Amino acid sequence: MGRHLAFWKYEDGVYLDNQKVYEEACCDEKIIDGLSTLPTDRILGRVSEVFADYDKLDERNYESSNGSFTVSTTEQSVLFDCGWSMLMTELNKIIDIMAEFDCPFYDPQIKTRFDGQ
Repeated sequence: MGRHLAFWKYEDGVYLDNQKVYEEACCDEKIIDGLSTLPTDRILGRVSEVFADYDKLDERNYESSNGSFTVSTTEQSVLFDCGWSMLMTELNKIIDIMAEFDCPFYDPQIKTRFDGQ
């Protein structure tokens, strides 16, 4: 197992227990009331653009000398499972992509969502 980077977007006026959202939406792939539907096709397209220099093993698995990652999506969440060797600059690219879609980073390793709340 590597490092997980989790992303979702709350509907306006909604804020839930982030760890529970991570476990249910990202890991168990449940639909959660209060989460927005994400444009996953556009997100996957953007990932492909930004990581064009990586070997794309298939639609969701990428490798390079800078690290490797797998992208999992539901209609409400995106989870990146990154190898421990993935460079911090590369992790930041993922965070930046998801910020373009108004999806703040949730770090399940430290149980913190970086959204200012």
